[in-house]
Parts: sequence; structure tokens; C-alpha cells
Amino acid sequence: MVSGDFYWWANVENHTVITAVDCTGHGVPGAFMSMLGISFLREIVMKEYITHPGVILRKLRKEIVKSLKQKNELGATRDGMDMALISINHDTNIVQFAGAYNPIYIVTKHIPKMEDTKLHIYNLDNSEFKLIEIKPDKMPIAIFFKMDMFTNHEIPLQKGDQIYMFSDGFVDQFGGNDNKRFMYGAFRELLLRNANETMNVQKKIIESTFKKWKDKHDQIDDVLVLGIKI
Repeated sequence: MVSGDFYWWANVENHTVITAVDCTGHGVPGAFMSMLGISFLREIVMKEYITHPGVILRKLRKEIVKSLKQKNELGATRDGMDMALISINHDTNIVQFAGAYNPIYIVTKHIPKMEDTKLHIYNLDNSEFKLIEIKPDKMPIAIFFKMDMFTNHEIPLQKGDQIYMFSDGFVDQFGGNDNKRFMYGAFRELLLRNANETMNVQKKIIESTFKKWKDKHDQIDDVLVLGIKI
């Protein structure tokens, strides 16, 4: 079964390219958009050997606009993708990131030195871990009123650092005693409180937390949370 959220990865020489994607819009089914996205990513990354996230997003946007014959007109369809994409250099542990509406979270014990990138840092009392949010560009992978280049961020990471990419399905889910959305603040706290656990244990905690939160409420969207440990 193909959903409107998907993740994809590929190894290209000394790089691993990984992305988490949330297909948006109503005119084109999410499953069809997922298949389009995977096909174009294979072409760009595996055949053209491109590992630069900003370039990958720009080329992907161009292909989506072309294939769906999108025009920047009033009332035109805006079907496309929101996504975060990273490229890990295994020789240097430098991670490059570009985002189309979707950020990445980095859970770490240190704050990486980055030029020209504003870091949003969150932490809990009595925890040695910090959660760093790197914001995306506010542009989708689709036709848009602005079609600027996507910003490429370089992040020097250390062994043990954790990267999270996700769609909005988890945080937007209604549940709990008051039937409210889960929200980003609670999601960041969930990741920070369990940062010392193995990735497998974290996966189980994230799944059980979502299930408990949703309880008997209807699931409103596809859910994707992708965690990577350096």
C-alpha cells in the first residue's frame, strides 16, 4: 500500500541521501504523488549522481511542475510535496540539509558551529541533550508565487548525534482527554526525554505514544517519523 507520506534513501559513493516527504494537495492522490516523487528522486540522485540537497529539491520541483503541467494562475492546483532532505558525508560527518516547508530536528549533546544558519535550540531541565531545529524554506515542491533557490545548510555532526525528519501527521493528530492536537512542543519533548534510548526503543516509544494519544479518535492523516543516528 502506497500512502501520501514516504521516505526514500540512496547511497552515492561516500554520501547517503535520505528524505522524508509529505505529499500535499487534493487534485492528485497522495499515492500517485509518492510514486512520482520516488521516480524523480531516483533519476536525480542515482542517475545524475547529485547529492546536494538544495539542488535536488530544485530539480525535483522543476520535474513536478512540468509533469503536472502546473501554472501559476489563480485557482490552479497546488498539488506537490513538503519535505526535508539530508545528505550525509561519511568521510567528514558533515550533513547537508534543505527543506521545503519541513524542518529537521537534531538531538545532540553539543551545539554545532554553523555560519549563516539560525539555530532554534530546545532543552529540558536535568538533561544533557539539546534539540536543535533547523528551519526549512517556506516553499513547497510545487508551483508557487516565489520559485527561489532552496537554502542548503551544512551541519558538522558527531558520532551519536540523532537526526529526525517527519510529516505533520503526528503533531496534528487529535487526542488526549481534551481532544486537542499533539503539537510540536510535545513532540520535541518526547524526543528529548528518550534521547538516551536506542533507536529501536525510541521507535517503540514513539509508536506507543501516538497510539495512546489517538486512542479511539480517528486518525486524520498519514504519519511519518524518521530517525537516524550518526
